[in-house]
Amino acid sequence: MNDTNLAELCRLMEVDSRTLSPDAVWLSGQQPEYLHLRSVGALALAQELALSILCPECCSESIRPEPSVDIADVACPYRAYCMDCGWINLAAVQAHNWQLQPHLLARWLAGGLGLLARYSVEVVIPDVLWRLGEIEHRRKRRTVFFGRRLAVHADAVASRLSQLVAPGAEVIITSSDIEPLLLGALDDRRLVPLRAIAHIRKHGFVIENLDAFLSGSSTVTQTTETSLRLIHTRGVALVGGKEIDLSPQMYTFLKVLEEADGDEVHKRFIAEHLGIEASTFRTADIVKRHKQVYQTFVDKDDKGHYWLRPEFITIEGR
Repeated sequence: MNDTNLAELCRLMEVDSRTLSPDAVWLSGQQPEYLHLRSVGALALAQELALSILCPECCSESIRPEPSVDIADVACPYRAYCMDCGWINLAAVQAHNWQLQPHLLARWLAGGLGLLARYSVEVVIPDVLWRLGEIEHRRKRRTVFFGRRLAVHADAVASRLSQLVAPGAEVIITSSDIEPLLLGALDDRRLVPLRAIAHIRKHGFVIENLDAFLSGSSTVTQTTETSLRLIHTRGVALVGGKEIDLSPQMYTFLKVLEEADGDEVHKRFIAEHLGIEASTFRTADIVKRHKQVYQTFVDKDDKGHYWLRPEFITIEGR
């Protein structure tokens, strides 16, 4: 049951809105999971009432909760009028929206790691990234972060991390799926899935197996990769594992060829995208500072056509 609860909690953490309507809870088929998450504090009732819910009696009419006139009814302090069923008494969990509490979960994680006694949980990016503190592993200090919806906010997260900690000196525990993150702006960061290390307990997390992620290989690895997979997220080309910065013009040149998906592109079309008059366009002016990149990824003929080399088409296609 714990794995199911944690899986659902991670799924909710990746949804844009932190608010769930009562119908999303009671019609989900996962009422036990939601009730358990509320009982341990991971979910709470929001202050506002739902604007509309499905009548729990007939399940066909929409009704609007309002405070009950019978203030003595503690079990059902709300009511709503259904055209088919008349007045329906409602419990608070049926009338209020439900709310996820990411900052509280960040504190849970800090508590599970034993950090709350020495550090305060700091918001780095509101509702997305928190700094929990520092841990020491094999004589190396690492800054621990907690993040959600990292795929959506990858560029912003990468930018803030670059200001706070060097690649490899961090641990980012996240509710997000790890695999997509390894192909974007966070590919050089040490990412740990929350589901792999945490267990839900009453008002907190118990953390296990984190050492395995710190001892194993992180996403910072030596590589001989040659590709263009980072041109859109980092503005660099990889040649033999080396990152080569691209000028705006070289980036546009490669992007045009990439979007052609291996087809020939005439220099007039490239010049148009670069904002250069076709009559004055010279490829040499664009690639003179990027000869290694040009020779690695680009092919051409003597009629003014250019294309991306075939071995990079399927890998680089967006």
